[in-house]
Amino acid sequence: MRLPRVAWVGLLAGALSSAQGESVEWGVAGGGSFFQGKSVTAPFGSAQAGFARGFAAGFWGGHNYRWIGGEIRYLFAHQPLEVASGAARADFRGQSHAIHYNLLIHAAPAGARVRPFAAVGGGIKGYRGTGTERLYQPLQEYALLTKTSQWKGLLVLGGGLKWTLSPRVVLRLEVYDYVTEFPEKVIAPAPGARIGGWIHNVVPAVGVGFQF
Repeated sequence: MRLPRVAWVGLLAGALSSAQGESVEWGVAGGGSFFQGKSVTAPFGSAQAGFARGFAAGFWGGHNYRWIGGEIRYLFAHQPLEVASGAARADFRGQSHAIHYNLLIHAAPAGARVRPFAAVGGGIKGYRGTGTERLYQPLQEYALLTKTSQWKGLLVLGGGLKWTLSPRVVLRLEVYDYVTEFPEKVIAPAPGARIGGWIHNVVPAVGVGFQF
């Protein structure tokens, strides 16, 4: 039986990876989601707009070598949209979806019981308002919270700790900063108001990985 050329390439790559001591890791993680608020400036004053604290959960799959690793990750975050000024506040149900690739650099070699690591990556992140739009929204003279979605390019920075519980199971403590441009269509500035720039989403999480 003849194998397609792609299959032969895959088998060869797998053999080379095994020879280099590669391991495959899959896992799930969950934690909190914390956003940096952004200032909305208007001719008559200012307010803060962004996302309230929420929770996040996701999964990853990747490869580990002696000192480095790489993984593809997905993260879902529940994060209400909000605008606030003094005691006045408006909120709106929302969520986000991030898909990215991370390069991991470990401070201890493969096989060590504890492996600190730093990570850098990139991908895309989608913001989505899921609430019910109303005819009048408090603080709509600053920004309007909308039932729409918007994708942005994503930069990921972070790190953490891998703690080997057994030859197949790894506990991970990690913190990532998800950096994108502000989603100005989801949280839309009112006419004459200005909002924009970069927004930071810090996600501390606990995960469990399975190595093969």
